Amino acid sequence: MNVSENIHQPLIDVALGMYKRLGFKSVSMDDIARELGVSKKTLYQLVSNKEELITLVMEFDFAGDLKRFRDNHDQAKDAIDEFLRNSRYFIREMREMSPSAIRDLQKYYPAIWRGMVQTHHNEFRKNLEANLERGVEEGLYRAGFDANILSTLYSGMMMMVIDREVFPAHDRPLSDVIRQLTEYHFHGIVNQFGRDRLEKYLHKESLG
Repeated sequence: MNVSENIHQPLIDVALGMYKRLGFKSVSMDDIARELGVSKKTLYQLVSNKEELITLVMEFDFAGDLKRFRDNHDQAKDAIDEFLRNSRYFIREMREMSPSAIRDLQKYYPAIWRGMVQTHHNEFRKNLEANLERGVEEGLYRAGFDANILSTLYSGMMMMVIDREVFPAHDRPLSDVIRQLTEYHFHGIVNQFGRDRLEKYLHKESLG
């Protein structure tokens, strides 16, 4: 097993943790090498520059989001439970992330940011559309809406929520904004049966 095979995943784990805590701008390659316990030369045998490392980290993080989507779909009792699981996941993720992390991506790595936002938007929208269709089939969501339109709207709002230019870090935590957006979304799509089910779930476990 070569150096890359031994250290590549630990590198991503360490870098992701540091970026989330401290932001992307302030964490240098020297900092990551030191935290990982390797030389800077060894680090550059794995990635050619910081931009490449950030791209790898974001791809890994996104793959984790997709896996969580699949797990939540498979484990959820119904569409409402699935959406609540996804929302709680995002709220936890946002609480773990430094406000400077998203701002740094937007300002210093705009190409990576745009690619991340577009990729998240596309996959998140498809997941939302499937959830809306599931909820209608289960008799929990009201009938008559266009699932494609609503999923596109919600996904767009979610991308706006994480834009620190729209919701500056000093105003309120992103987790609070996501919680209110989730409640807003639910009350626009559930029927009375779904509303009762939603209240039952939230009584047992809040959004967070």
